[in-house]
Amino acid sequence: MADPLVPTHPLADPLSGPPEEAGPDSAAVVLTAGPPLVLLDLRCRDRAALDSLLKKPLELASPPVARAVSKSGNTLFRLGPDWWQLRCKKRKPADRLLRADPAGPVGVTDISDAWLAIGVAGPRARDVLAKAATVDLHPDAFPAGSAARTLFGRVTVVIARLEDGEPPAFDVTVSRSNARFLWRWLADAAREYGYTLKPFSGGGAG
Repeated sequence: MADPLVPTHPLADPLSGPPEEAGPDSAAVVLTAGPPLVLLDLRCRDRAALDSLLKKPLELASPPVARAVSKSGNTLFRLGPDWWQLRCKKRKPADRLLRADPAGPVGVTDISDAWLAIGVAGPRARDVLAKAATVDLHPDAFPAGSAARTLFGRVTVVIARLEDGEPPAFDVTVSRSNARFLWRWLADAAREYGYTLKPFSGGGAG
């Protein structure tokens, strides 16, 4: 039997992109290519049913719209009244949810292979994202726990700020097909401040 096809991580090869450090201050913006995601799309009109489904394997409960909650490395993003995305630290709980009753109140779809995450952190991270983001990322408008599906230029992304503190750290989920473009765009936008790139170096969810 042939080995299964494993997609190449588009941000694994630093030689195909911008230099790993550039600009006046390499610590001003740090871009980190995240590992392959375990990501589920959840659709449900009964929030209580979703909470019941997630309680036992993950101990997560649905947050308000445009918010995210995390526990033990698992994060639940609420993108709309009936729409969530669940990022799992490990493959096992995701597989358990995928085996849930397909006729039940919660629709579960595995979208792991279609998306990647890029970390954008540092004292000038907010300035770089503000060059194209269509949401207000000021800490008063976008505090820790915020998450928004939005346009970044012409690319649809989910921008989240999962933890409090300064300098800020943001998490940007982008389609795999647009990941290399966004990586290069962010590096170019950060050049005036200075940046460090951390391409993907292997590993992922087990």
